[in-house]
Amino acid sequence: MRRLIAQLSQPALGIALTMAVAFMAARLFAGSRVSSVLPLVFIGILFALGRRYGSGVAVLGSVLSAFVFAHSLFDPLGHWHVQDAIARRNLLWMVMGTVALSYLFLPSSSHKHF
Repeated sequence: MRRLIAQLSQPALGIALTMAVAFMAARLFAGSRVSSVLPLVFIGILFALGRRYGSGVAVLGSVLSAFVFAHSLFDPLGHWHVQDAIARRNLLWMVMGTVALSYLFLPSSSHKHF
């Protein structure tokens, strides 16, 4: 039972850390000129967290981070719709790039996945 809790707590910690960093980044860079490229920079953060917590955390973290950025980083703030086509494209690249990099380069051992 303790082993199961330990196996589940690591990915949960990775997801919580991913979400915390995404919320902080969205708050810091909302309305700035670099906000549209933030999702591309965030691929590196997701990849680093994926190396520590597994590819499942990186993949799920990229999807959840895309929702956070769409809602809290891009205009109109507080809505899921992203007006800027470049920002929408970069969100897509963040998710697709993280998924591709995760499955190509991150560990695939069973204790690193959900």
